[in-house]
Amino acid sequence: MKVKYFLLICLFLTGNAFAQGPKMPYKDVGACPFECCIYRQWRANKDTVIYKQMSEKSPVAFRVKRHEKVTGVGGVVITKKAGTVKMLKDLTVKEDYSDYTKPEKEFSIKAGDIFYVLTSLGEGFYRLWYEGKFFQDQIDTNKDMKILTMPDDVWWVKIKNRKGQIGWTKLPENFDNKDGCS
Repeated sequence: MKVKYFLLICLFLTGNAFAQGPKMPYKDVGACPFECCIYRQWRANKDTVIYKQMSEKSPVAFRVKRHEKVTGVGGVVITKKAGTVKMLKDLTVKEDYSDYTKPEKEFSIKAGDIFYVLTSLGEGFYRLWYEGKFFQDQIDTNKDMKILTMPDDVWWVKIKNRKGQIGWTKLPENFDNKDGCS
């Protein structure tokens, strides 16, 4: 019984963890944040510095010259601050398990509730978070929601050159051929 009361007191003193939103920074490993985004052979449209780690303070791994072909190996979208969306009417959504280890569960978000925007998936769809649950939905054109803020994020991509050297850049716009639909 004492443990139960202790936990209740701790919860009361710290507040509801879900009310604070998802833990930041949120790292979406493997994300390719737009419709038809694909990791494959890319072509540099600008000279680009490639770092050993996901930091501009990291030592330089190598440099890519304009027109050089490299391989976009993978990426990580790091959300430093989640965006926020307010529900204007009740909505039922399915919890998203990107690793497919659990059966889908539906849950409701009530009118007036706030949920959090983590990562763009393209075409107005986003990876979202509400009270400890992840889900996906389209928010750009949804009239049942009001976008309050968009996330502050950065997309780091892992690049491999023809010599087999591997490193990171947060300048994916310096590369072409990322769109599998074109």
